[in-house]
Amino acid sequence: MKESSARLPIPIVAVKMNTTPLNVLMHIKRGLLKGIEEDGVWLVDCKSLEALLAESGGKAEVCASGCVKKHACSAGCG
Repeated sequence: MKESSARLPIPIVAVKMNTTPLNVLMHIKRGLLKGIEEDGVWLVDCKSLEALLAESGGKAEVCASGCVKKHACSAGCG
């Protein structure tokens, strides 16, 4: 596994985001996090995680429309 220090497994990312592993997978599916599956294990790119947490002010909540809640979104979630 190359560059393992540049990627974190889903359970660790979930702790850093204060959320669940399933929610982390949803962030990957929505394109909010960069993730890759290697040998049956999902890993998240550390730079992607840092960017998401910086953009969202440390709270990585996603509304039903897929935006990151940090301000009022156009869909009216915030």
